[in-house]
Amino acid sequence: MDDPRNVFMSAHDVLERYGWGKTKGYQNLKNRDLVPPPVMTHPDRWRLDQLLAWEEKRIALAEAALETLVAPEREEVKLVEMLPQPKRRSHSA
Repeated sequence: MDDPRNVFMSAHDVLERYGWGKTKGYQNLKNRDLVPPPVMTHPDRWRLDQLLAWEEKRIALAEAALETLVAPEREEVKLVEMLPQPKRRSHSA
């Protein structure tokens, strides 16, 4: 397999890799907060190793967000404390 540092991908290759359509894909490629900038311009080329690093970062962020949503043990206690307390207590309790 080729060294990812030596593999350069065109915009079309990147769109295909991520399954993006043309319109949304080119919007994503121009968004520097979303996708790393190309290493070469005219024509734009992205290095595969940079895209792989970007993918790993996105996966780690998604996993952290999912963990927070699925297992918020510490947050749950704080949330319960923030809820309004009942005004009346039932006599049967």
